Amino acid sequence: MEWLFLLLPIAALSGWLAARKHYKIHLKISGGAFDPEYFKGLNYLLNEQPDKAIDVFIRLLEVNSDTVETHLALANLFRRRGETDRAIRIHQNLIARPSLTPQQRDQALVELGLDYMNAGVLDRAEQLFLELLNKPSPPIEASQQLLRIYQQEKKWLQAIEIAKKIQIQSQENMGEIIAQFYCELAEQQLTINSHDAKSLLKKAHTHDHKCVRAALLSAELHINANNFRKAQKFLLNIEQQNHHYISEALPKLLECHQRLNTLPAFGNWLQALLISYPNMTSARLMLTHIIQLQQGSQTAHDYLYKQLHSHPSIEGLHSLISLGDTSHPDIIPLLKNITTTLVRRGHRYTCKHCGFSGKSMHWHCPSCKQWGTIMPAEVHISSLETFLESSP
Repeated sequence: MEWLFLLLPIAALSGWLAARKHYKIHLKISGGAFDPEYFKGLNYLLNEQPDKAIDVFIRLLEVNSDTVETHLALANLFRRRGETDRAIRIHQNLIARPSLTPQQRDQALVELGLDYMNAGVLDRAEQLFLELLNKPSPPIEASQQLLRIYQQEKKWLQAIEIAKKIQIQSQENMGEIIAQFYCELAEQQLTINSHDAKSLLKKAHTHDHKCVRAALLSAELHINANNFRKAQKFLLNIEQQNHHYISEALPKLLECHQRLNTLPAFGNWLQALLISYPNMTSARLMLTHIIQLQQGSQTAHDYLYKQLHSHPSIEGLHSLISLGDTSHPDIIPLLKNITTTLVRRGHRYTCKHCGFSGKSMHWHCPSCKQWGTIMPAEVHISSLETFLESSP
């Protein structure tokens, strides 16, 4: 933290000199000597009294149009260092000054709101940003930070309204994010009020017609109502929306075809799908499962064995062993144990925006906080070395 205190005298001195140049009054300097308060601050630093030193240097920074940026920079420095209380003090001192322009006051209020957010006092931050929104030309930062707060607090209706305002203010397309908010609301109503859930999902589709999550939830809604053909339509449309998410639809499609007694048609569709996406392991394993249901384990084993020669994957190997001959009790359990470990260790979902990976699906990335950027990841044999290197 020593470097921080070395910057304080410099910041204080620069602000003091700027104020002197602007007003040519206030601080009397004789023969180029520094203001005595400056040396007083240095003395506090040398005596390891940083709090008193900071107070002195802040007093030296007279608030005017030339020093506002210095105040803001100093406060932001404290906030980044985790000293939020000091940042709040500086920003509050700034806001209390009548000499600030409306733009400077708004900027200081935004920064104070960020201080409160950093301190976890979200209600005070929210109140500040809402006040800024009532101004004739509200800063876009106020809306953006309110959106962060409402997402963190899971206030999805407020998040939707703010996202719409941001879209108007900045001309930025917020449709994908707004659709995710409607999906959050729909999930809450899925088993409580299907009519409300359906209405919310329609709004999600309106804002983003490629929203895979809305398609999956709509399918689940129709499955719960035994409308399996309608559910199929939503699930099959996912290929056009984003084929990377087909693996999420396959279990639901299997349920629909089983209930409609149309497994052969499902098998034909999977075969056509593999022609378009030959590396889609999830589709190949689902087709293997269909073959097992219809023709038995041996036929499924033979099919998968041939497929793995041209399209090897760890999950495929694991499934093959599960279908294999158990007459070799020493080898099969050993291999199955290895592949089970590899499959369990593998990350099934990856964020295309930041690279975050995990074992379960997140529509809101825990790392970069982006919506709809996490996709199912196929685990191929090329990943074997990575898994082995990470093993204990």
